[in-house]
Amino acid sequence: MHVSWTPDPVRAGQLAVLQILLEDTDDPGDYTFRLAVDAEETNPFGAGITHRMRRGSDFEPEALFTVEGNKTLTITRGKEGPNEGDPEVVIPVLGAITAPVPTQTVALVAGDPPQSADEVLWSFIRQLTAQLRFEEFHEFVEPRLTGLSGPEWFGTDAYRRLFRAAETFVEAAADPTRAAERRNLLKHEISPGTVSGGLQRSYVSSERDDLAQPFLRFAPDVAFSNQQGTVARGTGGNAAQFPLPNVPFVELIWNYWHEEGGLVQTMNHILARFQNRRVGPRYDVLARFDLNPLLPLRNLLWGFAEDEQSRLTVRRRAAEYMVQYGLPLVGRAVPPAHTIVDRRTQFLEGFHALLHAAYEFYKERDDKTVDADAFPLLSSLREVHLVLAHGAHNQFADLPLVARAEMLTMQWILAQPEMREFLGGPTMVPYEEDWMDRVDTMKNIQGWPEASITHFFELAVHGEQLLLSIRHGRWNESGRTREDAANWALTWRNEVQRYIHAYRTVTGVDLATTIDATMPSVLLARRGSRQIRRA
Repeated sequence: MHVSWTPDPVRAGQLAVLQILLEDTDDPGDYTFRLAVDAEETNPFGAGITHRMRRGSDFEPEALFTVEGNKTLTITRGKEGPNEGDPEVVIPVLGAITAPVPTQTVALVAGDPPQSADEVLWSFIRQLTAQLRFEEFHEFVEPRLTGLSGPEWFGTDAYRRLFRAAETFVEAAADPTRAAERRNLLKHEISPGTVSGGLQRSYVSSERDDLAQPFLRFAPDVAFSNQQGTVARGTGGNAAQFPLPNVPFVELIWNYWHEEGGLVQTMNHILARFQNRRVGPRYDVLARFDLNPLLPLRNLLWGFAEDEQSRLTVRRRAAEYMVQYGLPLVGRAVPPAHTIVDRRTQFLEGFHALLHAAYEFYKERDDKTVDADAFPLLSSLREVHLVLAHGAHNQFADLPLVARAEMLTMQWILAQPEMREFLGGPTMVPYEEDWMDRVDTMKNIQGWPEASITHFFELAVHGEQLLLSIRHGRWNESGRTREDAANWALTWRNEVQRYIHAYRTVTGVDLATTIDATMPSVLLARRGSRQIRRA
C-alpha cells in the first residue's frame, strides 16, 4: 500500500489530504484505516474508516491535525482489527506557521497618466506665475521704500519709486529671458533649463528669426535660443524685453477678474474721499477717512492722485478685455459697445466648453470601469488656442504689463496697516494676501455684490495659468493626439476645478453641468440687483 499526503510537510492547523493507492502486491477488497493521534486532539478518522480498494483507483481521505508531532496511520485488511503485524505509516506534523498570511487586494485602478513634451512648458508657467504673486512683490518693494529720508516723503517721489519698482518687478518676473536680472532682483530663480525648455515649447517661438530682428538689434550681447536651436545676438543698447518676439507670459484675464472683484473701484472711492469728492448722491460712507499726515500712506495717496493722468483708464482696459477675450465691463465709464472695433465673441463659449469637457473627462477617468476619451478636450483646446491667437496684436504685449504693475501698486497701498486701521475688516477670516480684506470691507459698506474677493482672486490666478498653457501650447499642430489633451487636463486638474467652483460662487453658473456663454458682467449685475432688492 502506497501512502502520501499534501501538503508535505503537514503543519498543525492545516487540512491534509492523504493519497492511498493499492499496489500490485496487495489484494483488492475492504481495508480499514485508523489514526493514532495525541490525546488532546480530536481523531479525524474516529474509530477508523473502512473503504473498498480497487486496482487503479486511490482513496483520498482528509485529516485536520491540530497538534504537532508524529501521527501513525494503521492499515488493516478487512473490517476487524487492528491485528498484529498490520502495516503502519508515520505522518510527521510540524508546528503551525505564526506569521499571518498576506492578503491580496484586488481593485480597479486607472492607468498611468500619459506623458507629453509640454510638461516642461507647464512647469515653467507655474514657476513664472508664482513669481508674480503679491507676496513676492511685497518682499521686492519693502526694502526699496524702507528708510526713505524726510524730503522723499513729500511730493510724488515715494509713489514714483513704488511704481517704478512695480514696473521693474513685473518686467523681471514676466520676461522669461531675463534670468541674470532675476537672480539679482527676485526671491527665487527659475532654472535655465526650464526657461529654455519652456520657451521652445511655446508655439510663438516657431516664428521666423527675421521677425525678432527689430527688437534684438537693440539688445545687449546676449544669446537667445529659438525653436530651431539657432542663436541671435544683439549689438548693445537697450535690452529687448521678449525675444519670442516681444510676448510676455502674463494674461489680462488676471486684471479682468480683479477689476470685477472691486479692486479698482475700492481704490477709486478711497482716492475720491482723499480728494474730498463725493461719489454718488447719497451719504459718503467714507466721510471719516482722515489720514494722519505723519504717516507714509498720506504721501502715497497724494502721488497716486497726481499720477492719475498717466495711468490706464477703465476705457482702455475695457476695450482690451474685449479684444482679448470678448469680456465687457458694466459701468458709466465703460465705452459703448458700438465703439469697439474688434472683439473675441467666441472666447467665452469656447473656454467654458473646454472647462465642461475637462470636468466630464475627470468623471469618466475616476470611474474605473470607463476608458475616458480626451478627444473632445483636444478639439476645445485647439479652438480656444486659435481664438486667443487672433487677439494677440496691437496692445497685447504692452498693456497687460502696465495694467499688472498698476494693480500690484493698488494692492500694495491697500495692504498698508493704516488702511486696515480705518476700514477695519473681519479679523478671523483667512485671506490669501494682505490687501484682500480691505476690498471685502469696502464691498460690504458700499453694498456691492457680496461675493468675496477670494473667489475673484481664484478666477484671476487660475484663469491666467490655464490661458497661458492654452495660448503657448502647440494645440493647432496636426500631430496632437488625445493623450496630449488628457495630460493637459490631468496636469491642470486642480486649477480647472477651482476655477469652476469660484465661477459658480461668483456668478451662480455651474460650468460642471452646463455651458453658459452669458457674460460674467451681466451675471454679476443680476446678482447685485437681487441683493439690493433683498436688502
